[in-house]
Amino acid sequence: MNKRIVAQNRTVLVGVDVHTKSHVVTIKVGSEIMGTCTLSPNRDAWRSFLKRVPGCELHVVYESGPNGYNLHDWLMELRQEYEGGAIYVYIAPPALVPKAPGKKRVKTDKRDSAALIQALEMKSFRPVVVPDRALREARELVRTREQMMRTRTSLKNKIHGMAKFHGIEYPDQGARWTLKWIEQLAVNVKEADTTGSLNYAFKMKIKMLKEMTEVIERLDKRIKRLSEKGSCGATARKLTKLPGIGTLSAAIIATEVADFAAFDKSSSFASYVGLVPGESSSGESTHRGHITRAGNRRLRWIFTECAWSWLRNDPEARRIYNRIRAGKTERTRIAIVAMARRLAVKAYHQVMNEHPEHNIAA
Repeated sequence: MNKRIVAQNRTVLVGVDVHTKSHVVTIKVGSEIMGTCTLSPNRDAWRSFLKRVPGCELHVVYESGPNGYNLHDWLMELRQEYEGGAIYVYIAPPALVPKAPGKKRVKTDKRDSAALIQALEMKSFRPVVVPDRALREARELVRTREQMMRTRTSLKNKIHGMAKFHGIEYPDQGARWTLKWIEQLAVNVKEADTTGSLNYAFKMKIKMLKEMTEVIERLDKRIKRLSEKGSCGATARKLTKLPGIGTLSAAIIATEVADFAAFDKSSSFASYVGLVPGESSSGESTHRGHITRAGNRRLRWIFTECAWSWLRNDPEARRIYNRIRAGKTERTRIAIVAMARRLAVKAYHQVMNEHPEHNIAA
């Protein structure tokens, strides 16, 4: 596609396959695909592109991915200087962009950008809600804590693997990973060591573990301040009124859910979290299976963790949990997921109406 004017004063659909080094753009006007071009991934390239579609109503769609919201931000800034036209940007979750079965073996950037236009026309996805910059930065802080937690768990597993490999026994006394327990483990490592290398490796791992714990503690303090006074403070304070949701959990939920108002009802929110059962129905036959696991895995995890805390402190919630579980150990997972869904529904109503549903059995 050359640099001529493609359309003027028309409604234009633009599908963009976003890569780190290029943006592959397909343009559709009316029922006709006008062509595909490749742009450099920067604001100036898109400013030049807009000159080829003057006065148009642009609907730009691209998949969410590692490049974040950069293209969205550029287009929102350029909208101010786009005379006589309008720009709307839609970010599609990759899992919800339909793929034609016959085209699975042929995947190109051009096909991908055209498929995004088709998905937009079919309304086959709910666009990703774009948080403002303050909330994005708060979310990065919360996710950094999650990454550090995973790193610490991995380090503990490495220490466990080292002890097991070299036949070093774990201390019998006290809870694991307390200071006293680690000191006793250090004694056991020293007794098993013959060259000094094993003990040195153990000390380095323990040093890293202590440093990682200190980092997590500092992050916890920063996140708690954020939930009290930061960009997500108002939402977090509402969430902490619910049983089972503490300050830290509230901050995670508030930053991951950019806008509760984007969901028209609580069931839509539960679906976004991925805490609704999958269904296979045909005629008079209906089968509901495991949860969909679609949506935000971090929200799914934190609502499940909060559900356990809720059960410990609320006898009525515990009663419902036991009823769902029906005394069967293998139904424990089903029961806690059901309670996590109830908590997600309560969280939605708490934020939207400042009044959670009282009937948790619903």
